[in-house]
Amino acid sequence: MSRDRVYCVDCREPIPSDARICPHCEAVQPSPLVDAGVVVAGVFAFVFGVILTLMTVGTTRMLGFVLIVVGFGLGVGGYTRHIDRQAGRRAR
Repeated sequence: MSRDRVYCVDCREPIPSDARICPHCEAVQPSPLVDAGVVVAGVFAFVFGVILTLMTVGTTRMLGFVLIVVGFGLGVGGYTRHIDRQAGRRAR
């Protein structure tokens, strides 16, 4: 068992940092892989949006602008969500 302790997202009891299910309330702890997936999807949408915007005209260019905005939001939002979860779990 890890010596690092974090707090459960539901019952706020200390649990091992590598636990995925709280031994006290059996709540599933958030996975950092979901946040990483959101960031990767955001970066992909941003890059694809830039390519569409630079190489097309008309409606497809507008779709590129939308992908740039959505990709930026997903990338930054996913990263800040990951940072907030880590800070909350470590109760800083």
